[in-house]
Amino acid sequence: MTRLILMRHAKSSWKYDLSDHERPLNKRGRKAAAKIAKELIRLEWIPDKLYSSDSTRTKETWARMNKFIDGVDVEYLHKLYHSSPKKIRKNLPDNLDYETVMILGHNPGCTDFLSDLCGEWYRMPTAATALLTIKNPNKSWKIKGNWNLEELILPREL
Repeated sequence: MTRLILMRHAKSSWKYDLSDHERPLNKRGRKAAAKIAKELIRLEWIPDKLYSSDSTRTKETWARMNKFIDGVDVEYLHKLYHSSPKKIRKNLPDNLDYETVMILGHNPGCTDFLSDLCGEWYRMPTAATALLTIKNPNKSWKIKGNWNLEELILPREL
């Protein structure tokens, strides 16, 4: 793996009396997910593999994006639901035989993981999407500071 897309789920609704895990996207979130998908296509950053939390809002985020991006090998993992950077590393394979991998998750895990990967703090609001390239592909992708942030896409700026 030489490229990583790290995305926080799109904006979710608090309208319904549901558990946190079951909360759906709201209208703004549905629009944001589509905008991000179109931007990834424009930038030619299409994932080969997606690892996503199994929450309703992460699944819906990908479902909206999948209307524009297809052919992605998708894996939903409960262990990515509200994961810390340590748990993200632990629950994903050491060797990822894909050029571009996408991780779709939650905060504070996404913000903290991005900061670990780059060695610098970045804010990740809902649907924020970080595009990263590996500094040294001969080292593990899990090593802190082994990634360059190429772009941080925010849906409100699209």
